[in-house]
Amino acid sequence: MTSIQPFQCERILPLLCLSVLFLASCDGQPEQPEAQDVVLATIAGDPITLSAFTEFSALIPEGMKKGDTLLDKNRHVLNSLIDKRLLLAEAEAIQLADDPALQAELAFFAQNLLLDLYTHREISQKIVVADEEMEAHYRATHRDRALRFSGIMLETREEAEKILQAVVDGAQFMELAKGRSLHRDSGEQGGDVGSYKLKDKVLPSIAEAIFPLAVGEVSEPIRFQFAGKTHYTIFQVTDEMPLPLAASEHKVREEVFGRKRVARYQALLDSLKGAYGPELLPEQIRALNQHSQQAEGDLYALPAALSDEPLVSFRGGQISCHEFMQMARQIRAGRPELADSARVVFLLETAITPAFLFATEARAHGLEEDPNLQQRIRDKRDDLLLNALRQRYVDQHVIATPEEARAFYDSHPEKFTAPLTTEVVEILASSDSLAQRLKREILAGADPAPLARAHTLRPGADHHDGHLTLSTYTKAYYQGIYDLAHSLPVGQVGGPVQVQGGYSVFKVLDRHQKKHPYNATSRRRATAYVKIDKSKRGYVRYVRGLREQHPVEEFTDAIERALGAPN
Repeated sequence: MTSIQPFQCERILPLLCLSVLFLASCDGQPEQPEAQDVVLATIAGDPITLSAFTEFSALIPEGMKKGDTLLDKNRHVLNSLIDKRLLLAEAEAIQLADDPALQAELAFFAQNLLLDLYTHREISQKIVVADEEMEAHYRATHRDRALRFSGIMLETREEAEKILQAVVDGAQFMELAKGRSLHRDSGEQGGDVGSYKLKDKVLPSIAEAIFPLAVGEVSEPIRFQFAGKTHYTIFQVTDEMPLPLAASEHKVREEVFGRKRVARYQALLDSLKGAYGPELLPEQIRALNQHSQQAEGDLYALPAALSDEPLVSFRGGQISCHEFMQMARQIRAGRPELADSARVVFLLETAITPAFLFATEARAHGLEEDPNLQQRIRDKRDDLLLNALRQRYVDQHVIATPEEARAFYDSHPEKFTAPLTTEVVEILASSDSLAQRLKREILAGADPAPLARAHTLRPGADHHDGHLTLSTYTKAYYQGIYDLAHSLPVGQVGGPVQVQGGYSVFKVLDRHQKKHPYNATSRRRATAYVKIDKSKRGYVRYVRGLREQHPVEEFTDAIERALGAPN
């Protein structure tokens, strides 16, 4: 038996965070055979067994286990487990778990878990979506057909209403579209959109207006934005094509389930209200409002005389002012909400009282003792204790001077260099034919900026002449064109590409990768980098110091026998 020496904490501390995250998703482990009770190490006499190591190691991805041999990798994991146990031992020694803020956060987490479990069992698991319901909803929402339709886009509602009346009086829709529609591309085709459309692929404002119509019928004027301006369009359904349920089954099932879930939730809540009879207490609500209006310092800390007073009473329990304020802290309800009696009543009626009634009923059914729920609460408690230790004894003592920030900026230029960026002018056109025509104009030498002002459907882009900046920071917004734009040389025209909202055609203007100047923004980033580095090193020193307060012993022979060979 030998005394363990300080080790490379910075190599294994990341495993602590991973272990907490992975524990949250795991059920309890089955009982281990007797051999698994081999003691590998002790912390102030408390054993770390092979079974505890095996459970902990299973949560760590293989890529995070450092070492050339299996024994080295397992020692690395064992050291990480020892560190975690050291930190939790220190947290217990200083009674960190008694911190009111930590207790409130853990209680909020536990109650949410309990509510999730209860509503899953009593609502979601008891919902059955029948084939007949699917069929009925599919037909009621007009997903049983695809439509082909034509439109006439006009500048004002008055013009649209006049055109609508002309159609009602017998004028030919196609001829009116050719002569009057401001949407040039479809107008030339008599307003025809060019293909059959599924309801879920049409703008909701248009779909809700036209899909109930029969072939030949015309919609009322529909208001929508085109090329950055408000326009009004009337549509005529010109043809339909039957569609099977399979074409929209996922969406139909999702909507039927959601509707039934809302109904079952409300029915269950009404039943619990009948059983428990919750009653809001106006006098205490006014007292809480007055406190919230006048409180200085911690808004959520109540005087003793008010803390235990009930805001809501119900059969078998109550919601105290303290409990309400702890939930208000977690949901970040501020002084304006808490000082207003109407807002407090709204919170109580719509969120907090239902939550308490559901939680009370869940406890009555014994769900609070669910093993998986209890394990997740224990894991969350460990997570909160580890974070609180680091915050209290390391992070809050870390400072970074302006000189350190500047030195970091100068010595790490790669951290302040923007990613490869491509500048383009894009036009998001309403149809492929329009996009093709615009591409031909740009290839012939037309300036794309005024074309973007006139035609683009991209929200806000018309104000910037269609100018887009494409980099890894904005890739998520421009997924349909990002890769293509980065592959084209400067000066080339790309598209049309069908993307959400239309057909994209663009010209590549520039490509660059620039270092950010040292200004307020880069100074803040450099300061943050310095603090992170100091925090990491400070955390390593802190954990090493705990080994002096909580002696660690390692049983070398047992470790080599148990961890040095594959199981």
